[in-house]
Amino acid sequence: MAKPNALRAKPADAKVPTWRDELGMIGASARLCAGVLGAAVLLVGAATWYGAQKAASLAQAAQVRGAAASRFQNVESEKQDIAIYQPRFMELQAGGLIGDENRLAWIETIKSIQGTRKLVSASYDIEPQQALAFSVPMALGDYQLRGSRMRVELGLVHELDLFHFIDDLRGAGRFTVQDCKLKRTDAPAEAIGVARLTANCTLVWLTLGATPQPDASAPAKGWP
Repeated sequence: MAKPNALRAKPADAKVPTWRDELGMIGASARLCAGVLGAAVLLVGAATWYGAQKAASLAQAAQVRGAAASRFQNVESEKQDIAIYQPRFMELQAGGLIGDENRLAWIETIKSIQGTRKLVSASYDIEPQQALAFSVPMALGDYQLRGSRMRVELGLVHELDLFHFIDDLRGAGRFTVQDCKLKRTDAPAEAIGVARLTANCTLVWLTLGATPQPDASAPAKGWP
């Protein structure tokens, strides 16, 4: 009869993993981890880019809205300015200050005053229109102040005739009295239809017109 130890089969030797096998397993895990990290980096980069693009779009939209709101406010402000200043503008335009000068109206008004006020004589001389120069700059926008100098010689019976003449002449436009001199004549006090006084006045008719394009070759003009 055989011995029990002799009949038992010898177990096979178990395979022990070597460092090469472990390195292969670690390498596969590392590659998987690197892939996951790379995908995560790409996702984070894409999210960051999308967020930046979204922020830029929102900023641009806000800028467009702000510009539109600013334009709207400017339009409303211009409407208010027009409502406030248009009546005054129309008044100045009707009074002859804004626009082209009307010399015919000046002349006809002088003739009418001579007949109405019974002036002994009335003569005038008008110089060419010139742009007025200011010692202190004035903000006139797109307009330029111009002046036409007129010299008037009047034959008067008494001093009040001169004041009546100037007051009546203001209906023809806007002007300033630059100087005025009164001189008594040699006519006797009892004389009728004869000038007892002569008045020599210099007036400057004023108008506001569109500023012309500057010409560098043209000399500056103006009155002292």
